[in-house]
Amino acid sequence: MKPSWFLGVDPTRGERALAHLAGAFGVAASVAIGLDAGWAWWRLLVAAVIAYDLAGGVVANGLDSAKRFYHGPLPVRPTRVNRFLHGEIGFAAVHVQPIVAGLAFGAAWWWGPLWYAWALAGVALVARAPRHLARPVALLAVLTGAMLAPSIPAPDGLAWLPVVLLLKLVVAHAVPERPGAGHDPRGNRSRAAGTAG
Repeated sequence: MKPSWFLGVDPTRGERALAHLAGAFGVAASVAIGLDAGWAWWRLLVAAVIAYDLAGGVVANGLDSAKRFYHGPLPVRPTRVNRFLHGEIGFAAVHVQPIVAGLAFGAAWWWGPLWYAWALAGVALVARAPRHLARPVALLAVLTGAMLAPSIPAPDGLAWLPVVLLLKLVVAHAVPERPGAGHDPRGNRSRAAGTAG
């Protein structure tokens, strides 16, 4: 199976199923919310596409197959675009869904850019953190966003988007495979490399 930007390198049948199941759940939930809110058909479609990508991406980016893809050598042709997308910041930068959602659903002009910038900042912090602190830094970025999100007015029916975006990009994507495994806090390689999790 060819490497996939969504599922990574050699995903198992179970990994593929879980990622698509998460995406399908995102679609179903967003459509149910939208029908309850009385969205027009085109808003239902926009929300469904965004929800599939973000919800499916939370699970897909956490797969071992995706970690091999994004945190190992570039497994596809090394073009400038591919190298950009392969990096943590580049991958996060193309996720403009909060801006699109904000425009499509009549949010305040700053709502989409705020969550876009929050996700980029979280990814940048994780990328620059010592490896053994990558996961805690990611969780801190998501925690602060999740606790502040309810006090920041969101478009009707899209209160879920900031937290799911942060889970996908900051925790599931930016944190390397088994952060800290095989390393002690001083950065020295341990004898247990490859066995710790």
